[in-house]
Amino acid sequence: MKAPFLSSDVFAATQVHLSVLDEFIAVVQKKLDETPNPFARDSLKDLLGSLTEQRDSYIAYAEPAAAAA
Repeated sequence: MKAPFLSSDVFAATQVHLSVLDEFIAVVQKKLDETPNPFARDSLKDLLGSLTEQRDSYIAYAEPAAAAA
């Protein structure tokens, strides 16, 4: 099956989103590592899971575009 063609604008936007998500994930992970409060830790773990899922969805768009470029 042929990978869908994505414009360079879509690819560039995907890369920006991935960069932002990576930075946000790093911040959340740092706060998680520093936070002793169990409730806050659970909340941060949930947020980290959500951000990771979002990142994975962007990867699906970034990889075919990268292969096509």
